[in-house]
Amino acid sequence: MAEQSAPAHRTITTDVCVVGAGPAGLLAALGLGRQGWRVTVLERRAEPPADAGPKGPAVVNIVQPVTLHLLDRLGLLERLTERAGVIPGAEIYFGGHLAARHSYAELDGCPVPHALSIRAFDLVRLLLGELAELRNVTMVWEAETHALASGPDGGPSTLGVRTGEDTLDVEARFVLAADGRESTIRTLAGIPAEVVPSSGSYLDVVVPSPPGWDGMARAHFGAHGYLLETRRAEEGLVLVWITDSATAAQVTEGPVERLVETLSGVVPRLAEWIAEHVTEWDQVRRIQHHFVRTKTWSHDNVVLVGDSAHGMHAFGGQGLNTSLQDAACLAEMVDSALRGGSAADIERYEAVRRPFIEAFQSLQVSNTQQPPAQAAEEERAPEFEVLALGQPQIRPLIADAAAFLADDSDQHRR
Repeated sequence: MAEQSAPAHRTITTDVCVVGAGPAGLLAALGLGRQGWRVTVLERRAEPPADAGPKGPAVVNIVQPVTLHLLDRLGLLERLTERAGVIPGAEIYFGGHLAARHSYAELDGCPVPHALSIRAFDLVRLLLGELAELRNVTMVWEAETHALASGPDGGPSTLGVRTGEDTLDVEARFVLAADGRESTIRTLAGIPAEVVPSSGSYLDVVVPSPPGWDGMARAHFGAHGYLLETRRAEEGLVLVWITDSATAAQVTEGPVERLVETLSGVVPRLAEWIAEHVTEWDQVRRIQHHFVRTKTWSHDNVVLVGDSAHGMHAFGGQGLNTSLQDAACLAEMVDSALRGGSAADIERYEAVRRPFIEAFQSLQVSNTQQPPAQAAEEERAPEFEVLALGQPQIRPLIADAAAFLADDSDQHRR
């Protein structure tokens, strides 16, 4: 029997190691890579084929104007829009009565006159395409990180990595942990975290776009909980129903006609359309969401980005938005630190950002885990301006990040 040779071993020395090839990690990698820093991206999954689509039903995300502006600075917005659905504004209903109507185009200071409904997969594909043009960025697929050692006196950290072909030591001046709510890097860095499943219910169902539909997002608050009707990427209407588990069980434990009746009761103008197109439970997607809270968002030269720092529920659509905003802001701060500035800006960012994030998580709990009657209607809806323009306290930092992302000398392209 032939002896099996040991896996080859190599060392990569890099300025920044990004762990996780989701939208937030890739955005940070692209921003830093375009500045000329050596960037290594580790992803545990296999590299997706260039022509492959998402596996199963694609998760749809509403990306707000403040976040779209960041993508525009990267030169991605026009191409992203080609495979997205434009949302011109939103209407808010309490108990069936219209309480507010908002238009992005009429909002002072709005950098893009609409939101977009996108598939995260499409954004990832665009980001990967841009990263492939940078000779100073290395992508490592099927990479399992099993060790993390801090360097002496604040020096580079070393990550122990296994791939399908070899083993790696990755020496990095900064490590950005964008590897999700169950972050391996967060655990290896010794950062305590609470990952708590939501006890509420989330389900959604897609139907064709109704004739004459104007594309507006409509949020309905009432005894049913929360119902959102919004665009599904380029085509289709997605109905999202979020409520407490007891209210949901009265519907989901019976025939699908109970769901049709519930949705139609909230949106009677779509009753016939829903009844025609929602005919079996197999059309309905149910998702278990989680809340993540950590003791800190950074430790030594390890920085948590997105869900690894503050995973949240889908209510309000802020998970992807806050993750991309954080990725842009933190990338700009890491760039400054690499140039000899202070890394203390990263801690100051957390001090300003964390209260907003945790308050939004609490708002999500009140809309998803508690019976609807326990919350006053006017306290249940997030502010349209804050969703569209971002947290007021960090808007100057987002503006700095936008300028950072737009600074592309082009000299590092292949």
